Parts: sequence; structure tokens; C-alpha cells
Amino acid sequence: MNFDDPNTNQIEEQGIDPIACRALWCAVIEEHFHLVVSPKSSDQPHEIAAAQNWFGSRDFYAVCALAGLDGAWVLWGVRHHFRLRGVAG
Repeated sequence: MNFDDPNTNQIEEQGIDPIACRALWCAVIEEHFHLVVSPKSSDQPHEIAAAQNWFGSRDFYAVCALAGLDGAWVLWGVRHHFRLRGVAG
């Protein structure tokens, strides 16, 4: 592939660590989860609601795909934990 061609829609992936990328996207899911199930006193109610609504959204499924996870399976597990903790979801 010739990266000098300005019409190509490709990026060169040298130096990108796929394990670090997956860890990043898993951390995004984890942060949303913790915001819903164990918010800090500094977390605003609208932030908590937005995190809760994020699960099952198009962005949620995109993040799961980037993390190499099955979004439907993750959503099932998250909603199960929400029910166990008495959080609507």
C-alpha cells in the first residue's frame, strides 16, 4: 500500500499496541459501570443517568467491538449486576 497517495483512507498502524488499545476500551466500559453502581459524592445525577443510558446504546456496542467483546453478552451481565444492586437499567 502506498501511504503517499492522499486519496487512500488508511492509516499506518506501526507502533500501535493492540493490547493497550483493548485495555483502554475495557476501561471505558468499566468506568461507566462504576459510575452507575457506585457513584462518588462528586458525581452529578445527570452524569450517572447518562452512564446508565449509555449501556445498550450504539456507542456502547462500538466500544465493546473495539474491546473485542460481545456487546450483547456484556449488556446482559451489566444489567444482571444492575438488578442485583437495585439499579434500574
